Amino acid sequence: MDIEKARRKIIDEIRKNVDVAVVGLSGGADSLTVALLCADSLGKENVYSYSLPFSEYDLQTFNKKSENYALHIGIRHKIIEIGKAAMALDEAVRSGLNFIENERCLGNEKLSTLNSGNCRARVRTSALYGIAHHLNETLKKRVRVMGTGNLSEDFIGYDTKGGDALADIFPIGHLFKSEVYAMLEYYRDKGVITEDMINRNPSAGLWEGQTDESEIGYSYNEMEGAVRYILANYDSIGSEVEALNDITRFVWFRHLANKHKHEAPPVIRIRDEKGDICL
Repeated sequence: MDIEKARRKIIDEIRKNVDVAVVGLSGGADSLTVALLCADSLGKENVYSYSLPFSEYDLQTFNKKSENYALHIGIRHKIIEIGKAAMALDEAVRSGLNFIENERCLGNEKLSTLNSGNCRARVRTSALYGIAHHLNETLKKRVRVMGTGNLSEDFIGYDTKGGDALADIFPIGHLFKSEVYAMLEYYRDKGVITEDMINRNPSAGLWEGQTDESEIGYSYNEMEGAVRYILANYDSIGSEVEALNDITRFVWFRHLANKHKHEAPPVIRIRDEKGDICL
């Protein structure tokens, strides 16, 4: 891929759709890339970035980095602690499970680590949308929440429905993880960022010590070839599943299980395009 051409294309599309960008900064490569592209597209003063730590661990591990990155780039930045809100959401979910089944109360059980992590992701997204709403009312401009997902993770659904899978525009949604790093290296070579700002150990930050590779079981580099093969053979892949290698089979079934996260919800249609009932 020609990174400079890809960068210009993304910048042009952001300008067509956005006046003011709201970006959640995690300290990772993806959100940094989106922030840089938004700053180039809209001007630094029109990029509002936020670090949203759940805990002191998040703050020190991820969000001190993201704060430093924002200051380095020159975009607006605030830290919003979401610990209390996320724990309240956890408790609300548990209270909704107060049913007796097989002589036990389901609501007495602690939520799984993954479920709690997803609650945190949804709280972060809710905060970003609340901010975007207020900015839109105040500035009277097209304020949009920017998605930070890339093709490598989005294709297998490695994101949270209602959380980071939700945004108004995904600037790097067609870039593989390797191409995200290439984009950051472009900015590094231009002197915009430094090498130590490129986090090469991806983590969704859903819980302490979590990394993408340890949770998924494969690295993005290992899966990229599989995603490319599936995209090139998408219509016929279902008939050759048994012949696929382990990684490609894993990516395919993970994609099928999670692609609903990136599709418009189905509407059960009982009317035709004219509005007439057709049962």
